[in-house]
Amino acid sequence: MLSEFAKNHALARLSLDEGYGPVPFWEPEPVTVTLGGVAVAYPPYGFLQATRDGEAALVAAVKEIIDDKLFIADLFAGLGTFALSLDNSKKIYAGEADREPVLALKAASGRAARQIFAEHRDLYRRPLSPDELNKFQAVILDPPRAGAKEQVDNLADSKVPNIAYVSCNPASFARDAKILVGAGYTLARIWPVGQFRWSTHIELVGHFSR
Repeated sequence: MLSEFAKNHALARLSLDEGYGPVPFWEPEPVTVTLGGVAVAYPPYGFLQATRDGEAALVAAVKEIIDDKLFIADLFAGLGTFALSLDNSKKIYAGEADREPVLALKAASGRAARQIFAEHRDLYRRPLSPDELNKFQAVILDPPRAGAKEQVDNLADSKVPNIAYVSCNPASFARDAKILVGAGYTLARIWPVGQFRWSTHIELVGHFSR
């Protein structure tokens, strides 16, 4: 009955969770999402931006901050919304705590011959150290609503010249921005992106530099 329902309604995938995590029950073709022109396997419960135009606005802002920088860290990288949007002249480290997205990003970037090193890493418990961060010309941060205090503390002690901070929570962004500004960074610009339609929530991108 479930397979008939899925077929009749042209579902891409139907998953069941019987207490051990979601298991695909119906998936006639591998489910993918296209990011930066690259097809990436889409895991159950995978995170995506809320709207196409909102995602495009965020990517455009991040690209403007990154500009011609060649060595980039994409932290809380997810499936690669930002890492895969950058051109292949850049060498990118992508850190992500959720195992399924980072494995999908690693496989997709390999197939597309992208210069992306994707690592399964909890950036709350094991944030990149200042010495690790100093290898990069720019850092992209796109944390959950809680922000990225542990990673921002290390960024404050680093010499990274440019940070693109993507946030869906102005409160945690303001907290983290205060740490960065207190360490000598300048908040050069903020891009507000109203992609959460019919709500008061807003996404933003902040450019910190020094």
